[in-house]
Amino acid sequence: MGCACKNKTQYEVVNAEGTVVFGPTPYKTTADAMAARHHGQVRETVKEGR
Repeated sequence: MGCACKNKTQYEVVNAEGTVVFGPTPYKTTADAMAARHHGQVRETVKEGR
């Protein structure tokens, strides 16, 4: 069962090499916290609709 949320934006945390180390998650605050922990950057992605 998919997400019924209207916000289709997802966030991923990537390290310096560009490897995804966390995500995707719909919560920017969670992505920010994980980016601080992993010394990475938050990348915004758009989830495909139906």
